[in-house]
Amino acid sequence: MNTNEKNKAYLYYVGVDLSKEKFDAVLIGNSQDPQHRIFDNKKSGIKRFLSWLEKQGSFSFKESLICMEHTGIYSRLLVRTLMEINAPVWLESSLQIKKSLGFLRGKNDKIDAHRIAYYAEKYADRARLVQLNNETLQTLQDLLSARDRLLKSIGQLQRPLRELKRIDPDTYKVLQRINQPVINQLRESLCQIKNEILQVINADELLKRMYTLVTSVKGVGMVLCVQLIVYTHAFTRLRNSRQLACYAGVAPFEHTSGSSIKGRTHTSNFANMTLKSTLHLAAISSVQHNPDLKKYFERKVAEGKNKMLVINAVRAKLLYRVLAVVKRGTPYKNVA
Repeated sequence: MNTNEKNKAYLYYVGVDLSKEKFDAVLIGNSQDPQHRIFDNKKSGIKRFLSWLEKQGSFSFKESLICMEHTGIYSRLLVRTLMEINAPVWLESSLQIKKSLGFLRGKNDKIDAHRIAYYAEKYADRARLVQLNNETLQTLQDLLSARDRLLKSIGQLQRPLRELKRIDPDTYKVLQRINQPVINQLRESLCQIKNEILQVINADELLKRMYTLVTSVKGVGMVLCVQLIVYTHAFTRLRNSRQLACYAGVAPFEHTSGSSIKGRTHTSNFANMTLKSTLHLAAISSVQHNPDLKKYFERKVAEGKNKMLVINAVRAKLLYRVLAVVKRGTPYKNVA
């Protein structure tokens, strides 16, 4: 979970560019020249990184902002270590940093670390600091990622078999017999992940209540619910409906300029495509099984609206309903 730090003054700014094996760190601030070092991305390297910072003049972790890009598991050890010493840590989107710096020439790890440090200095008042209590959310995200990998593996086994069944039924039977035990085991693992996700949620009273509220919206199942909880940091971020719609890639944007450019309104590709894909499946299910959304879909299509535009509107409606029940604190009441 994150919190905003408005108008917070820091003496130092540290930009960190992480990779699997190492990370580059650049220290700026307090009227001294930028300092750069490279460290191994493991416990011993992180220990040397902390020691290096402490030797830099009047450096203090509490008065310094350490900024790095979201790099998944590669940043986890460093972030946890910094959290243990109460150091202010800002995890920012790589795209956000890149867009904020304008047109850039050249790229390497040292340059990237410099750019992250200067970004932190320039936009420190926008920093969203990582909090130590995000361990449960991280576990849920890991489980979701494992689930995605299992689904991909099942698809990689099943798709060629379906094609082979049509072209060469005899060979299909042989490969189906060989692959079916593996597919069954993968499906069993999917069930285990689902059970583990529910156990993690039920062990946390706040997440348990939030899960009950969100899934009360018809069409929102376990996967979409958990994705929303993880990506919004348990709805402490993206609480505004427009912000969440933009993040999920369902907010419409105009494409016009003067009298010569009059493009169609469309959604942006700068979105969380995993969430957008799950939300799309939920919308498809809703227009088939949710009476009020089914009526809405049929009415708009009858009026001549493009089907995909109406589906996108249904996606947005699902998000708005989810936010409404979370803010209100009471389950959604389905329209009769």
